[in-house]
Amino acid sequence: MTINKDWYIFALLSLAIGMGVLEVVVNLNNEVVQDSTQLLWNFVFVILSILWAYNDAAQNSVHRPFDFSFLAYMFWPIFFPWYLISTRGIEGTVLFLGFLTLWVGPWVAGLIAYAYSG
Repeated sequence: MTINKDWYIFALLSLAIGMGVLEVVVNLNNEVVQDSTQLLWNFVFVILSILWAYNDAAQNSVHRPFDFSFLAYMFWPIFFPWYLISTRGIEGTVLFLGFLTLWVGPWVAGLIAYAYSG
């Protein structure tokens, strides 16, 4: 069964919105999101972005070595921008900034809520 790469984008967007709502609600109560929740969000984000890249490479006929997913996980901060820029050029840079916005957006929303709550 092949999952469309757009599903991963939808999952990331849904989870980012959910995490953003959690951040805002918790920070409006002058508390912070637990470290375990932040760690889980970071882990899920990296895994879903790697799965997106893996399926994107398959759909665009990009050569994937046997250890593509493992190397993507181990070297994500280097691999992910490299993959996007090497396969898409300047559009890859914009796409990478979009992924970063999804990753950091919930934290920024919580920070803004915390700044205005007290």
